[in-house]
Amino acid sequence: MKQKSHAGMTGKGFYAALALSAAMVGAACRYAYSEAGKLTPPAAPSHQYTGEDTAQTTAVPQVTAPQTTKSTAAPRTAAVTEAPAETVTEAVAEAAAILHRTTETETAPPAPAETEPPVEQPIPPVAGKLLQRFSHGDLVKSPTTGIWSTHNGADYAADYGSDVCCTEDGTVTGVEKDALFGVCVTVLHQNGTVTRYCGLNEGLNVQPGDVIARGTVIGVIGDTNEGESTLESHLHFEVQQNDKYIDPESYLAGACAGDRQPEA
Repeated sequence: MKQKSHAGMTGKGFYAALALSAAMVGAACRYAYSEAGKLTPPAAPSHQYTGEDTAQTTAVPQVTAPQTTKSTAAPRTAAVTEAPAETVTEAVAEAAAILHRTTETETAPPAPAETEPPVEQPIPPVAGKLLQRFSHGDLVKSPTTGIWSTHNGADYAADYGSDVCCTEDGTVTGVEKDALFGVCVTVLHQNGTVTRYCGLNEGLNVQPGDVIARGTVIGVIGDTNEGESTLESHLHFEVQQNDKYIDPESYLAGACAGDRQPEA
């Protein structure tokens, strides 16, 4: 009889006791939760954001690129190649040099034009005054012969034995004794001018073919000029250009010293 009572306790009684214990624990938990709710302020309601809500609140207006017509060819991409540092430096130096040369060319004063050396003016053959002018083709009466003729030269006073000089560089082309003007020397100059020195002494310093310089002493004044013997001692001087006689005064261009006015 005692064994049956113990078996019932271990079967149904055990599960009843277990259910009662669970009910007590649940009641205790509810009580604790309700008491905790009274002491702690309610938490702010949480909001579960969905993907749709996020898109609405954070989305920024999307900038749409302009639509372009698609080309079937692949787009070209410019290839950019960096030049080596040395090449860049050389290019900069060359550009600077070109700029420097250009600046120098623009700012430098123009080079003086090349000019020919000035032509030396003829020197007078003697230093005496003018005794008788060139007649320019007109007939004049000779004071010695009384004959009317052209006077193709100019007469310059010079003492007997005075030096007679060559007026320009040239070549002696003739040495002669003229029946009228006595001993004469003819010189051809580089510019084509021909000069003739008359009334010289017999002893000369030059002969045909001699190349002489400006100022060379040809000879001295003599007494061989028979055609003008009534005049004082002088040099009869003639000048030709292009085979024509010209005024010795114009040829000398005022280079002769002394009075150029003939004696009255």
